[in-house]
Amino acid sequence: MAGAIACGVGCGPAEDGTSGASQATGVTGATGVTGANTQGNTGATGVTGESTGTDSDSGVPTGTSGNSGDEPTAGATSNDSSTPKLDLAMADFGAPPTGDGCTKVDFLFVLDNSISMGDEQQNLANSFPGFISTIQSQVQAQDYHIMVIDTDDQDKWGEKWDKCHNKCMTDDPGDNCLTVYFPDIICGMEPPAPEACDQTLGAGRNKGAGGPPVACPIDGGERYMTQDQGDLPGTFDCVADMGATGNSNERPAEALLTALGPQTQAGGCHPGFLRDDAVLVVTMISDEQENGSPGTPQSWYNDLLALKGGNETAIVMLSLNGDAETAGQECIPTAKMTEFVGYFGERGIIDSICAPDYSPFFQEAVGVIDYACDEFVPPG
Repeated sequence: MAGAIACGVGCGPAEDGTSGASQATGVTGATGVTGANTQGNTGATGVTGESTGTDSDSGVPTGTSGNSGDEPTAGATSNDSSTPKLDLAMADFGAPPTGDGCTKVDFLFVLDNSISMGDEQQNLANSFPGFISTIQSQVQAQDYHIMVIDTDDQDKWGEKWDKCHNKCMTDDPGDNCLTVYFPDIICGMEPPAPEACDQTLGAGRNKGAGGPPVACPIDGGERYMTQDQGDLPGTFDCVADMGATGNSNERPAEALLTALGPQTQAGGCHPGFLRDDAVLVVTMISDEQENGSPGTPQSWYNDLLALKGGNETAIVMLSLNGDAETAGQECIPTAKMTEFVGYFGERGIIDSICAPDYSPFFQEAVGVIDYACDEFVPPG
């Protein structure tokens, strides 16, 4: 399993307005993570072609320097839209497909909804139409589940509704309940209570921003979309535009595991989303350190792998990441997320969240997804 390449120095926008992360991301058996640290990828902020071997404590491969010539590197994102998409399954990975291939893909987007994430949410929504169009034209699977989740269990709208509901239990009708971010609630005229799944960690979203949130037209009243969704790009835009009114203690890893565990089972908020016979493609987008979820990158990987029956061929992990809370690190993927993505080897890509356009990242991701689909070994 190859190591992940973290975004190194120069992740921020360059003077010409392009992203400085364009050459610093991706996953293949090409390079390892960090210049000095080979113990579990912690503190990873740069890229090196020097480190080799495997961390005996965590099991994360630190990679080798094997891409010094003109060989293409899977996931090495280029922001030059004129660059043709590589056929990564053949050009980068070298050998013809060995798996049975996939016919289904489950796409899960884990999107930070904290106050600093408004621009990134719109960037994702802008990139999605081209991404899904390329998937449809270049990946053999044509049966999709597509779901977006956020990173907390109660957003600001849910908090304010609870506060005002409790206040109005004792206040006179007509009294105002002051809120932040939303119009004031008038006692005796309170809007309906948020649905339970709207305030549940890991639940698929079926609403956009607002107070009350705006319902999105997902077919069948589900919390995830399919390839047959009417106006798929527009519906995805509605769901991804969730607003930056989430709580600051983001829990993306816990949300991911909850979404694919109890919430996809009978009685959960989106039963049937996760399928045993589908490749799972996870995209995690956050601009802060992952300090809210219990466990470690190793345990997150182990738990996610277990949810896919231990089938390493069944998961692709994509991440756009940075650390907005640390000066000078805003555009550099965090050590925890770099380590986590590294466990997925050639089926993982991590890049800077600061890229002005996510389209090149997703264009490269299509090649990795295509490769994973070709290599997929269905259960049984």
